[in-house]
Amino acid sequence: MYLHPNFPGWYWLPKVFNAYRTRDYRAALDAALRVQMPGYFWNSVTCAAAYGQLGERHAAQKALAELLAARPNFAWTGREELEKWFEPELAGHFLDGLIKAGLDVKSAARPGSSPHVSSGPTPSGAARTDEGF
Repeated sequence: MYLHPNFPGWYWLPKVFNAYRTRDYRAALDAALRVQMPGYFWNSVTCAAAYGQLGERHAAQKALAELLAARPNFAWTGREELEKWFEPELAGHFLDGLIKAGLDVKSAARPGSSPHVSSGPTPSGAARTDEGF
C-alpha cells in the first residue's frame, strides 16, 4: 500500500477486520470508509457492524440498507457467509454488530424452510455415502 498509491480498495480489508476483531470499532470504520468500492457487500457488512457497535443508528441503518440492496438474502445467509471466512467467534461478533445496526435475523426465514442450524463439520465423505462415494 505504501509502495503503490493506486492499490485496490479491498487492500484495506485486513486492517478493517483486525480492528473490528480487537473491538476498535472507530479504526475499523475509518479503514472501511477508505475501501471505496460501491456495491461491494463486504464494505457494507463492516460499516454496518462497526456503526452498530458504536451506537450510530442512522449511519448503521444506511450501511445495512446498502448491504441488503447488494445481498437481499443476507439476513438468513449472513452467518453462513461470515463463517465461511472467519472463526465462529468473530463471525458472531460481526453478526452482533449487524443486529445492533438493525438486521432482523430472527424473522428472516425463507418461505417454506427452517432456519439454518449448523451442526458442525461432517466427517469426510460421510454426507455422501448414500450416493456411492
